[in-house]
Amino acid sequence: NDERLAVLNTESADWARPRRLNLVLGMVAETNARAAVTRGAYEEAYTYLSALTPPGVLPPFFPYFHRVFLDLVEACVRTGRIAEARAHVMAGRQARMDAISSHHALILAGSAALATEDESADRLFQHALELPQAEQWPFEQARIQLAYGQWLRRRHDRSRARIHLSRALTTFRCLKTEPWAKRAAEELRANGVAQGVDLADGRSALTAHELRIAELAAQGMTNKEIGRQLHLSPRTVGAHLYKIFPKLGVASRRALRDALAGEVESR
Repeated sequence: NDERLAVLNTESADWARPRRLNLVLGMVAETNARAAVTRGAYEEAYTYLSALTPPGVLPPFFPYFHRVFLDLVEACVRTGRIAEARAHVMAGRQARMDAISSHHALILAGSAALATEDESADRLFQHALELPQAEQWPFEQARIQLAYGQWLRRRHDRSRARIHLSRALTTFRCLKTEPWAKRAAEELRANGVAQGVDLADGRSALTAHELRIAELAAQGMTNKEIGRQLHLSPRTVGAHLYKIFPKLGVASRRALRDALAGEVESR
């Protein structure tokens, strides 16, 4: 509820400002920025975010800089500030942000892909989504999948765009982040899928972990190979697949790829 959020943030800021509670003011700005990004109001988001962390600068006394890192890079890209987006990615690289945690690494890799305009973005998006433990951060992973799908759609690679947009939609719906799910569904419709919102009904029943296992199995990997990559036993992988098949309405690994790709196109 944007109106309720605005009221709460105004009250919080009015209370914190005379007390010089900059941490609270920063949290208010972060919340306003995240709401703006969610609405697609990128100019508004940039105003909030650049005050928190100027592009190309990681403030030394803002330990939660990573929470707004992807938002700032995306806001820069969507408002035509490509140089600023690249400067922020460079700052993250110089600070070895990727060495802090798998979460930081995924955010930096996804941001680097977003800030790249040429064809090398394809490789960078794939690199981000293939990072170890990326599936542990499903919201950020889905945002990167959405951005990748948008990038592919603009280059008329409809088949691959559909796959990544469908995966993003599935995760957003599982996480109940309806504004993001709506955006992914709209991208699917723009890509030629007949019913973007309903396309992922089967896949939406999967957890992010189950979806990752299904994707690897669809690539032809054995239970042992999947287990090695996800740090699971082959028996555990098999148990997951036993639950995944009926959720997707398939009976074999061979049918997984089509089920995940969402082969329902507009006539």
